[in-house]
Amino acid sequence: MDLISFWAAAAVLPISTMAFMLPPSHVQTNLRDLPTFTALSERTTSEELIPLDVLFGNPENTSPLLSPDGRYLAYLAPYNQVMNIYVRDLAAVDHSATNQQESGWDKSRDRRITEEPTRGIRSIAWAYDNTTVFYMQDTAGDENFHLYAVDITQQSSSEDTGIPPARDLTPGENVKAQNIITNYRYPNEILVGTNERNAKVFDMYRCFYKTGEKYLDTLNPGDVIGWKTEDSSFEIRAATVRNEADSSTTIRVRKSADIIGSDNEEDTEWKDMFHFPYGEEGGLLDFCPDLKTAYLTSSLGRETTALLKVNIETGDTLEEIYSNDKCNVGGVTLDKDSKEIKALTYNYARTERIFYDKELEEDYEYLKANGPENAEVGVVSRTQDESKWIANYFKSDGPTAYAMYDKQNQTITELFVTNPKLLSFKFAPMEDVRITARDGLELVGYVTKATTRGPNPLILLVHGGPWARDYWGFDARCQWFANRGYSTLK
Repeated sequence: MDLISFWAAAAVLPISTMAFMLPPSHVQTNLRDLPTFTALSERTTSEELIPLDVLFGNPENTSPLLSPDGRYLAYLAPYNQVMNIYVRDLAAVDHSATNQQESGWDKSRDRRITEEPTRGIRSIAWAYDNTTVFYMQDTAGDENFHLYAVDITQQSSSEDTGIPPARDLTPGENVKAQNIITNYRYPNEILVGTNERNAKVFDMYRCFYKTGEKYLDTLNPGDVIGWKTEDSSFEIRAATVRNEADSSTTIRVRKSADIIGSDNEEDTEWKDMFHFPYGEEGGLLDFCPDLKTAYLTSSLGRETTALLKVNIETGDTLEEIYSNDKCNVGGVTLDKDSKEIKALTYNYARTERIFYDKELEEDYEYLKANGPENAEVGVVSRTQDESKWIANYFKSDGPTAYAMYDKQNQTITELFVTNPKLLSFKFAPMEDVRITARDGLELVGYVTKATTRGPNPLILLVHGGPWARDYWGFDARCQWFANRGYSTLK
């Protein structure tokens, strides 16, 4: 696509200028006052000005997660304009009675389990006991995020609120928590990293979240920035190291974390096994059941990351499973027990999937065929037996929609959209385009047009980086500009 000729009214400026590509007569010093264009060609968005609080406000419902046994649904929603956690008992609600998206998601059926008055909760997760919800929260924006646990079966600590008590599993002033790992084989314990021993590094602690008891599991020597466990033993077996001298990355592995259970003391020693110089990408994804091999992503010797099967005792590559010359390997779906690869994704311009499991492919095809048009489908939650899923439908011209998929009965039940206020307006679709650079390489871009026929003013939205990139999907900034008469390229 020749954007220079298509956008005849746009001035072509170097990206380094970070400039808006607008005709001089329309350049504004305050973007809130951008003029509304009434082009003769058909508009791609609503004729009326879409309010900024609709475009940029908090979602009304988001982040739905099924409990491992499928009985409960947890999600985030605002209470007094602050995001809190709600839980619905799915066994007590008939979802077939109404269309949730049309009639609205009725929170009166649900129990609010947190009381955060000023600082919204951003992330949640279920414990494998099926009744405990984890969440991260800091204090007054200090960014020292602690890990909290709420037992949804407990009664309120106060008769006035009806809210069960939240327990801080990582207490302490200036303590931060990260790298939280759960395992269904060990339903009553988790691993969590904190900097309580040394503010500069994160050690890993084994925490029994029902009692709050925890003990030091793995000491950080000072250079580890991430950890990986082996599933059957729930032992920390790999560490990601950042080397201060040259900003390179190293993957360390060990055969065992328990010297008592090992016949050889060398089994517990860390060994540097995979090394990525600065500018290269890669990391260990998971261990295979034989405990001698693992899955690794690596850009060594190539321009993009490939998915490899490697020997963790020798560092040798045993198999190149997948690579794409145009983009990195994305998410990888593994069988939770056999560790067989079921699917993987890559995203050159849009999310694409490669399936290695026919049944999983058929499930995705069913979800896509029975979902909204022009939407990318994903899965955000599954029950432990994988009989029920939460699917999300991601669009560029409307809010994300969530639905529950009953795999056995092949039924899809609508849950909610993130921001139902958006449904009252028309939005512009985002198109992925290709631009040939001066050196002949192809650049992926995303255009959101203000009208179906040009020309019209174009704004260049420059992302950070250089490691970052833009993606296809609903972008409130692009819709804001399109509604005011400006197309965007990012």
